[in-house]
Parts: sequence; structure tokens; C-alpha cells
Amino acid sequence: MLNIEPEIANKKIIHVAVGVILGDDGRILLAKRPNSKHMGGLWEFPGGKVEPGELVTEALKRELREELAIEVERFKPLICLRHDYPDRTVRLDAWIVRGITGCARGNERQIIEWVEASRLDEYEFPEANKAILRAFTLPDRYMITGHFDEKVELFQKVSAALDKGIRLIQFRAPWLERNVYLDMARELSERVKAQSGTLLIKGDLALLQESWCHGLHLTTRQLDECTDYPKEHNGKLLAASCHDERQVKRAQALGMDFITVSPVNKTRSHPETAPLGHEMAEQLTVCAALPVYWLGGMDEVDIDVAQSKGAQGVAAIHAIWVFL
Repeated sequence: MLNIEPEIANKKIIHVAVGVILGDDGRILLAKRPNSKHMGGLWEFPGGKVEPGELVTEALKRELREELAIEVERFKPLICLRHDYPDRTVRLDAWIVRGITGCARGNERQIIEWVEASRLDEYEFPEANKAILRAFTLPDRYMITGHFDEKVELFQKVSAALDKGIRLIQFRAPWLERNVYLDMARELSERVKAQSGTLLIKGDLALLQESWCHGLHLTTRQLDECTDYPKEHNGKLLAASCHDERQVKRAQALGMDFITVSPVNKTRSHPETAPLGHEMAEQLTVCAALPVYWLGGMDEVDIDVAQSKGAQGVAAIHAIWVFL
């Protein structure tokens, strides 16, 4: 079981259901917190407290009806996370909501606004909502490249993955010499960008300064050894591999955009490594205040299960790569 720090255990824990409400035109509904409330003046995704014994989806339907005078029936899990403020702990269950009926209005005299997704970064949100923002922009599949013999094979398989709708890819090739790897990564990044994808690579922080670099995926050793990763990455993604609670908290402290938690199941590459299992993977996911991909023995059919436990989706090498 995960440890609960004494200062967290003594805080007030508030369970909140949150809706990222999409209109028919793709815009997102935001509400501004009244100045009289906690964190007043900030923008947020609408929702409210879950009452004891109440289903999260029922709480969300009720809160949106009360706050915005709308009815909703179509939900999809987005992210479940815990955020610790100095005076309270908030557990957020965020859902993507579509197909609303009724004309949204501020029943509690709050200001509401329909916002283009591209303008979300212009609004100031509570800290806990920032992970929801990131989760909304990330896909449910994160492909990690597997073994390839020739450069042409790598490019063909990545192109095939992009054609299948995969938009987040990690280029992993530890057998290559560093300069060869970086030259290949530079060329591959341009190819992926041209097809509206994002390619994360392995390497040191200095690579974030390269114009062609979309972002980095850090190893657990980098999490342990480095202390100076910037909280803001100039629009580039920063991810990390985690296997336990300490590493998850380390990733949060260093400002990662998302993490992978592994191995959830037994894997072909490391059959001797004991898997976390779904229960522990879920605990690590819920305690992370950032999007989490489940990795290790995962397949695309596992996306729904992972999302039902609060994860962003699944990351995979073998399950996707070998069938491209």
C-alpha cells in the first residue's frame, strides 16, 4: 500500500467531479470562480463535490445541472488525480463531456465562457487543473519504438503508426551510437511533425534547446541524479519513467508533463521483473498529480481498463511495433 504522510492524513480531503465540456463546435466551457471562494478569480472546469455514497458520474450530472442548467449523458474518463494544497487535499475525477442539452448559463452568477482549445493557455487556472489541461492535449496511446535493423525500417514503421492515428511516439534505440541516434532523431522528428505527431527522444536536458526537439523522456536514473529540470519547457514535453511512489513524487517535483508507470504486467523483454499489477498501478496513478500511461505488457485493448483506473492510456512497444 502507498504511504500517507501525517500532514496529508490530517488535511481535509475533498472529492470533486470535473467536466471538460465540449461543444458541438469543439470549444470548451470554462467557469470563473467567484472572488469570495477559495482561489477566487481563477478559471476552472465546471463541477463540484461528490457526496458520500454518490457515484462520480451522478455527482457530475447533478453539479452541471445545478451550476450551468445543462443535462449531460455522454462521459469519458480523462484523468483521476490528487492534488495537495497547503490547507486541503483535492481528489479530482475529470471527465470529457459531450452532447449536452440546454443552454449553459451561470446559475450561481459565475462568469462562463466557451473557449477555443488553442487559447486555454491564456487563462489562469488553479494548480490542480493544470494536469487536466495537459491530459486533455495528450492522446490515449504512447508508442515506443522497438528494434529495427535499418533506418528505412524505422521510418516505414513510424509512418505506419502515424497513419493509424498514433500521435505520441518515443524514439528508443539504445544500441545506436549517440551521434547516430541524434542524427536519426533529428530527421525522424521532422517526419513526425509533418504528420501532426510528437516525437520524444532520450538524452540530456540540453537537447530541449534544439529547435527540432519536440521533448524528452527521462530515465529513472535521470530523475534521481538531476535537480535542475525547468518547470516550463517552452512548449516541449518532458516525460519520465517511474516504477514506485518515490519516483512518481520526484517526477512531479521536477515538473514532468506526464509519466509512464511500469511494469504493470509481465513483459517479454524483462520476464524476471515482478509486475506491479493493476492494483498498485492504480494507486500510483491516483497519487500522481499528472497524466500517467500504463506500460509493460499493455495492448491497445487495455486502454479502457487503464482509463477506468485514472490513467491517460497505455504505452507499448511490442503490442504496437511488431504489427506495423
